[in-house]
Amino acid sequence: MHWEVLRTVLFYLFALSALAGGLIVAFHRNLTWSVMGLMGALLSVAGLFGVINADFLAIVELVVYVGGVVILFLFAVFLTGKIDRIDLTNKSFNRLWAIPAAILTLTVLVYAGLRAPFHTVPNATSSIVRPLGNALLTHYLLPFEVISVVLMVVLLGALLIAKREVDPKEKGPGEHE
Repeated sequence: MHWEVLRTVLFYLFALSALAGGLIVAFHRNLTWSVMGLMGALLSVAGLFGVINADFLAIVELVVYVGGVVILFLFAVFLTGKIDRIDLTNKSFNRLWAIPAAILTLTVLVYAGLRAPFHTVPNATSSIVRPLGNALLTHYLLPFEVISVVLMVVLLGALLIAKREVDPKEKGPGEHE
């Protein structure tokens, strides 16, 4: 299969997958599945960046959003007692306003997409990833490591706070054994 055809097919697969993940985030009633949908959408966006040869943005998407934000959300969901079993509802969902607003937004986006001049740029021969990696591992190694240790300590602190034992004397009203 020709490389351009494969890139086009992958682009549309990642785009549909990102859209599906976004719909899961917006409309699923279970918070755990919503976080999983967010992870799928962000992974798909990283795949989109990879398909268009934006390797640095793809790695940043994976590290910052999938590796950081989604894992933080998963920790919050799983460390909160029985929150994954709660079905959430959105009481403020008003179809009378939401459907026309969605149609208007889609119309504006399609119009802007069709009218925008898209220019293709030939593949760049140099990448920013190598100089950035060299800078992080030479000149900025100490701040980079300090930030990683601080983030690890924060994560361990959150784990200790979430899993601490509740003293029977601290139980609130109505929480009898």
